[in-house]
Amino acid sequence: MCFTGPWGRCMGSDCGPGGSQSRAVWCAHVDGWTTLHTNCDQGQRPSNQRNCFRVCDWHKDLYDWQLGAWNVCVPVSAKTLWASRPFTCSGAEEGIQTREVGCILKSEESPAEDSICEYFEPKPRLEQACLIPCPQDCVASEYSPWTLCSKTCGTGLKTRVRSVLVPPLFGGSLCPNLTEFKSCKPGPCTGPEGMYSLRIGPWNPCVLPVTRTERQVKRRKGKDQGVRERAGVKDPETRELIQKKRTRNRLNRQESPFWDIQVGYQTRDVTCIHRNGSIGARN
Repeated sequence: MCFTGPWGRCMGSDCGPGGSQSRAVWCAHVDGWTTLHTNCDQGQRPSNQRNCFRVCDWHKDLYDWQLGAWNVCVPVSAKTLWASRPFTCSGAEEGIQTREVGCILKSEESPAEDSICEYFEPKPRLEQACLIPCPQDCVASEYSPWTLCSKTCGTGLKTRVRSVLVPPLFGGSLCPNLTEFKSCKPGPCTGPEGMYSLRIGPWNPCVLPVTRTERQVKRRKGKDQGVRERAGVKDPETRELIQKKRTRNRLNRQESPFWDIQVGYQTRDVTCIHRNGSIGARN
């Protein structure tokens, strides 16, 4: 079988991709001793020479290592023979995270051979140790006391709640149900209380209250204008100051997002319904 040695140093007269590398290739017996090349299949013989990039000192400003972001921390136990054994986390679990590192041509950010960057600086590490916090299960408080029954007769509901003291972290178990319900029966319903119920309809669209008609508004504006004209100011400087103030007030109203908001009202239907479906008086 054929054996190959490591590639030698890139040689050449010009800097750049015009260099060449060579390596030793020999034929060896299965027992390890070398033999003639004719004893090996020449069709499977590896090449002993290839083109390469001859690095020169001024290439240092053109090429550099590009460091990728660290991946998620993976537990060491997942990569060992003891992965099937139960693992108890105390404080934090040891892990390993990896990243991609490659040599690039800085001007184009295109990939290049690692040997170019390794000529100036060793390749940065591809993995590092990390710590994975232990999973924190959700911790909930005790339930509050049951509330009173929602009805004074017939069948109602009681509820009780609890709150989250510690939220789940780092893959811990989710929080349990925080609200519980149970039915309650204070007693049978008798009399009108059990015969009628209120039916509440949806809110209608918001409408503006009708306080003054449009004619009244115009009449009021005309009256105010007459008052202003009778109380007119003859001093030109005073009139100019008043006019500037009115203009400023008008601009302030237009710039404000709330100047044209009006308060309206909504209505809805509330009906008293008998058990048989008929409508009764609300009292």
